[in-house]
Amino acid sequence: MSLLTLGSVAISRDLASPGETLARDATVPRARALALTGGAAPAPPPGAQADRPSGAVASFGQLLIAQIPAEALIAYTTLLALFSAGDITVNAGGISYTTANTSYSAGRWVVYAAAIVVCAAVVPSSYFAQRDYSFEDTGAPAKSASNVSRLHLPILPTVAAMVSMAIYGLTVPGSPLQSEVSGTAFGIWSGCLAVGGGVVMSIFAPFLGRGNGAKVKTG
Repeated sequence: MSLLTLGSVAISRDLASPGETLARDATVPRARALALTGGAAPAPPPGAQADRPSGAVASFGQLLIAQIPAEALIAYTTLLALFSAGDITVNAGGISYTTANTSYSAGRWVVYAAAIVVCAAVVPSSYFAQRDYSFEDTGAPAKSASNVSRLHLPILPTVAAMVSMAIYGLTVPGSPLQSEVSGTAFGIWSGCLAVGGGVVMSIFAPFLGRGNGAKVKTG
């Protein structure tokens, strides 16, 4: 999955009724979904609200995997590989192992922070690129809705991507965490963070899988 997938999830959350479970194609980019249906959204069943998703619901696994920021992680691990050229090989008791060079610790943290910022930028950009509808409260008087709420930002999907990147960015070899602790401690922390990340993502998944209560214009 990818950051673009979370943009698609944000779109589906707008189109679903408040609290309604998202359709199975919630993780499919809107442009691709329309292409598969001949350029138009499938007709809703009788009695259903127009432009609302229908059919099989998105599974827990789909919503869980959708939170993995694949693009950011690939770029992040690639950049970390550049720092590995300065890693130090230590020989202790006849056993050789490689440890991160602490001289590059600041650089690793900068790359880590930049990857989180990328997640904060890509998910909203994906959402706005796919959004081709407006909301009933757009242009409404300020007293009826706050300026922030009227922007309809994909806050939950963006936060989910940033938290996922923040956790898993510390577990990969060469991460800034590895340059701060011993090899044994890093192995322990890495395992704990990986498991904790799965738990956090499983907490986000049910909320990502339901409509956010946005009122989309149907006409």
